[in-house]
Amino acid sequence: MVAGIGAKMLDFALRSPLYQLLLVPQARRTMISTAEANGIDWSGARAWIADQQGPWSASPALAAEGQTTESPASVAIPEYYRQPFHAYEQGNLCWEAAWEQELASKAVGARNFPAYRERGEEAFRGAFDEALGSLGAEVPDGCTIVDLGCGTGISTRRLATQNPQAAQVIGVDLSPHMVAVGQRLLSAAPLGCPPWVSTIQPDPRAQLRLADAAQTRLPGGSAAVVALTLVAHELPPFAFRQLAAEAYRLLRPGGQLWISEMDFQTAGYKKLRGNVALYSLIRATEPYLDEYAAYQISGDLAADLVRAGFAPVKLTAATGRHFAAVATKPESGANSPSAGDVASMVAAGLIIDRRKETAKEDTHLLTWEEARGGEGGSVPAARAGAADRDAS
Repeated sequence: MVAGIGAKMLDFALRSPLYQLLLVPQARRTMISTAEANGIDWSGARAWIADQQGPWSASPALAAEGQTTESPASVAIPEYYRQPFHAYEQGNLCWEAAWEQELASKAVGARNFPAYRERGEEAFRGAFDEALGSLGAEVPDGCTIVDLGCGTGISTRRLATQNPQAAQVIGVDLSPHMVAVGQRLLSAAPLGCPPWVSTIQPDPRAQLRLADAAQTRLPGGSAAVVALTLVAHELPPFAFRQLAAEAYRLLRPGGQLWISEMDFQTAGYKKLRGNVALYSLIRATEPYLDEYAAYQISGDLAADLVRAGFAPVKLTAATGRHFAAVATKPESGANSPSAGDVASMVAAGLIIDRRKETAKEDTHLLTWEEARGGEGGSVPAARAGAADRDAS
């Protein structure tokens, strides 16, 4: 945790009216202004999706009923999920959050790779693709990929587009609002989405389902890949352990769990976390971020994957502030990894951490920067192929 008096000051601020009156609006303004300064039509795209025919004024659970793995009434919402997230008082359980998720994702990409402007998200997601590939990520022919915490389906659609050999890609999310909006975007794909922030290609292999990612109700051993993309930092550690256990259950022997996440052991995040005033701007919209930071820095995030049965767990740098990991479910007959501390797991080769030798340049905007000028650039060749195949 952020230590001492600084931590107490930050916790007090986040519990006070200052949270709603100053920090949250400022964080939201920064995201919107970054998007608009980089050629992303936030207001136009939001108006377009809100005007689409959808269950916006009806029960979102009922709207998603046709694609659920269980009846909507039995999808219990954990208490941790009901907290305010991302400048929305109702967190992910509201239409505004669902309408704006893909817009915010564009802005996040632009903040991480400002030189590429509106194509920053392509460079950002492409960096994870490249990092996962370096760790031996692979998708067998005819397999199933499960995308946990998929939101409106940005990562689900990307996985389907990049892996034509997969038989199906199933996105799972706990928010009926996210699932309903994502399904509307998929159904709009044949008609095109001109005002939208990405081009969505129709793909019958991609589907979104309403379910708790910790209890998907999907068959055990049915997936070759389970993806967890920028989800772990939004979870308390106990919830991450639940998702890791579910991923292990879903995977067939030899299957892989792919994780793309923030790395608080990088210099940029270390410096940011040490500045209470600046860190509060991020903490204001991410209730579990400090818990995640401590959990990830300690090494327990990787260790808990081993404790769940994965081995080896490989990590590498993806950007100047993010890492990628590939955790493999051992083949049938292999001995399950024994429990132990982080150091013993590293010594035994159960955790293979390559982040230091693969460290990347930190291109992220400074926290107080809303945009950075420039003409923009092309996505590097290694990333452009993947990015151009998926414009989400």
